[in-house]
Amino acid sequence: ASDITQSTEAVVSTQSTGNNLVVSDKTAEEVTKQAICQRKGCGKAKVDVENEDDTCEHHPGCPIFHEGMKYWSCCKKKTTEFTDFLKQKGCASGTHLWGDPSQKKEVQCRYDWHQTGDSVNFTVYAKKVKPELCTVNCSAVKLHLEIHFGDDQVFTFDKILAGIIEPEKSKVTFSATKVEVNMRKAEFVACRALSSSRRNDLVTQ
Repeated sequence: ASDITQSTEAVVSTQSTGNNLVVSDKTAEEVTKQAICQRKGCGKAKVDVENEDDTCEHHPGCPIFHEGMKYWSCCKKKTTEFTDFLKQKGCASGTHLWGDPSQKKEVQCRYDWHQTGDSVNFTVYAKKVKPELCTVNCSAVKLHLEIHFGDDQVFTFDKILAGIIEPEKSKVTFSATKVEVNMRKAEFVACRALSSSRRNDLVTQ
């Protein structure tokens, strides 16, 4: 699991934003400069690549999270820190696989929540979650998720919370079929809803 900080910037994030892109069927000349390399661990933007022969350093394997350790199946450099895992340099070289930023598959996922005396647990159910592409932003009063999974699909959740939490004592856990966010309450009070009435579509039990 990874700690969530109070920063408004992404804690669990891609090395570049907008990585959930469908691979373009355009020619290299037609791909816009905003395109992002789709190979895991690369994340370069086409606008930053001056040479078409630029080497793509990426991970051909898949991310593995087991018993607190995080590593790629291809190189198996294990670490307990999610930020260190994201920074691991690709172990394979090749050509970039550009994605077309005009195409995104935004979908809805099933999610639910439950609470204990000192915490609120929020779970998003999605198959083949891609932790290296996901974003989790958490402040004391707001939760923003961008979950990348499956066949280039993305689910977004962005709501003001009904209560106050302590981000520095909260954590996020990834598995192949779900993402769990455990948020520590700042006050030991029961919440009747996950999100505030200042937003529509309350999440209630």
